[in-house]
Amino acid sequence: MTAIPHAALALTSALDRFGHASARVLEAVTGADDADLGAALVEMSAAKTQAKGGVALIRFADEMYQALLEIGLEPSTAIS
Repeated sequence: MTAIPHAALALTSALDRFGHASARVLEAVTGADDADLGAALVEMSAAKTQAKGGVALIRFADEMYQALLEIGLEPSTAIS
């Protein structure tokens, strides 16, 4: 079992949220829509935080996997 697929899904979701929020910011700035600029900026910030969390989880999972591989490569020291 690995955490990477879950982290990748969270990262994809965050990037999607960021894209939608940035489009709402653009609409609010250009006056193309009655989008709430403040709410869109908050959504972008939340999506950025979610993306950072996904990346951190991927890095952590990779570090743990590498540590487990190193443990597996160590010579066995059975106590008799």
